[in-house]
Formats: sequence, C-alpha cells, structure tokens
Amino acid sequence: MNSQDIIYRRLINQQIAGEKFAEPAGLIQWMGCIRAEDFAAAKWAIGNRVAGSTDKTIEQAFNQGQILRAHLLQPEWHFISPTDIRWMLALTSPRLRSFNKEIYRTLGIDASILKKSKRIIVQRLEKGQQTRMQLWNAMKEEHIHTDELRMGWLLMDAELDGLICSGGMEGHQFTYALLDQRAPMIRHGGKEELLAELARRYFLSRGPATVRDFAGWSGLHMTDIGIGMELNKQWLASEVVDGQVYWFDPSGSAVDHPSSLFLLPALDEWSIAYSGNSFFKPMLIIDGQISGTWTALLGKDTLTIDIATPVTMDSVLRDAIQQQMGRYGVFLGKRLGDATQF
Repeated sequence: MNSQDIIYRRLINQQIAGEKFAEPAGLIQWMGCIRAEDFAAAKWAIGNRVAGSTDKTIEQAFNQGQILRAHLLQPEWHFISPTDIRWMLALTSPRLRSFNKEIYRTLGIDASILKKSKRIIVQRLEKGQQTRMQLWNAMKEEHIHTDELRMGWLLMDAELDGLICSGGMEGHQFTYALLDQRAPMIRHGGKEELLAELARRYFLSRGPATVRDFAGWSGLHMTDIGIGMELNKQWLASEVVDGQVYWFDPSGSAVDHPSSLFLLPALDEWSIAYSGNSFFKPMLIIDGQISGTWTALLGKDTLTIDIATPVTMDSVLRDAIQQQMGRYGVFLGKRLGDATQF
C-alpha cells in the first residue's frame, strides 16, 4: 500500500466514490456520525455519498427523525442515527460536560440554573417540538437570564443529559424535541465496548487512517483509544506507509486508481477526519487531492458556481467540473446560471 492507495481507499470507504447506500440513514450509521454545523453543507456531504439523494429528500429524512442532529465528540453539531445517539452520548458526554464547566462558570451558569432550565425545556417539549426562540421565551417567563450565548449552552447541557435532540424544521427554523420521542431506548454496553464500537466505525468508514487521526476526530484520550484499538484487532489490519502506521479494513480489495473529481462542502469528513488535513472551505477534489475551492450563489431558480484552482484546465477537466456542477444543481433542484465559471 502506498500514499495513493490510501487516498483511493478513503474515497471508497467514505462512500464518496462507489456509492453503496440508497438512504441517508444507512450512510450515517456507516459513518458513525458526520459534522453538521452548516446544515446546508452537511446535507451536500450526505448528497455526495447517497445515490439519487436531493436536498429535499435529506431534509425530509431529517424532519422525520431518520437522522438526528446533536452535539457529539467535540462541542460541535453532528448528524447521528437515532439508533446510535444514546450510546455515543454515553461515551462522549462526560468529557464534553467536563469541558463545558469552565464556560458555565464564565457565563454565571450554576447547577441550580442548569437543573431549572432542563425542567422548563422538558415541560415545554412534552407538548411538542419547540423552536429555540420558543424555548428562550419559556426561560424568560421563568426568570432565567438568557442571551444567545447562554441559551446555546443551556440547550447543549440538556442534550448531553440525553433529554433532547433535534426536531424537524419549521420553515427555516430548527426545532428541538424530547430524545425519548425521536430515538429508541436501546440498551448499550459498558465503556470498553463503546470505545471499540466507535473505533471500528471510524476505521471501517474512514480508513486507512492513523491512531492520531482517530484521536483528533474523536477527541478521546489516548488511554481510551488504546483500549478501543486493542479490542478491534480481529476487525482491523495495519500497515506502515512512509513511517506511519495506518489501520484499515483488511477485507477491502485492491484499489484501482481511476480519475475522479468531486465538489465537497466545507467541513466535509474528507478533510476533518484526518489530523493536519482540516480544510474549512468548499473543496475541489481532483484524484483525491484538495486542488482548489468553490463558491456557490443561489438564486430563486438558479445556481452559480465559481471555481478557484491553480490546476491547468484542459477539456477533460472542464467536462468533469461541469458534470459535478450539474450534479449539485440537480441536488438543489436548480439550473446552472450563465455566470458559472472556472
């Protein structure tokens, strides 16, 4: 295995090349979870990996609770399957709650405020899904001082306790719902079993990757990572490439290196899942390499895309880019505008 083998195995295992899943829920389960701070971008991250999906079908799956959105791993939004959210919260919420303590102190949020706010949130959500503003107003009615920043941390604390998660969209507004109404009550194993499960999901869906890559993605302590890796020896193989140990699914066949080009969103797992590879702009990927950026301007019925790349254009590359632009237009249900250029 060489560096190019690693790139193409990752493209396949991340489902960017050789799409295998027909539904968003199946993809999210395979990936474990994927970053979703930018909701529109995260939908396109799924769209690149699920054959025939559109922005509307993915949002429909979200509204129906087939995929959820919650704070996991780091204090960041992630898409997660309803069948996985409870065990992943059990594994990662203690560390996130510890991380949040200093922020609570800075904001003047003490234990009594957290307890009272969670009671109010649960009482309101027992009546049905609520927007952030509706819950904010409920806090004000109960005389809890709340601004935009404090509200976010109060809601996250309720998430980390396994009380709430995302509800469906109301127009362009997100809502919250009780976790018990959106996710099945599935019993999970102990910490060691959960560490093994998270490590297995990561390396099967994102390998070949290093332990350092997994640490950066998961936020776990190295001691816990060591436990997870030890319990996965039957599932994973390793190989040294350029002095680094890479772990991967040994059942994967040899990978051909076909030419490939993709337009991936900012914060896609293609970049943030690997240490030292984070890229925070929409990416032009050519043969597995970040080879430029792109920006999109949405009109009522049109999509205009501007590509910025130092790569010399030829007719083959232009056709490939045009194809991916068209694919994104179909995903959004928009036609490419005349100003689209590269």
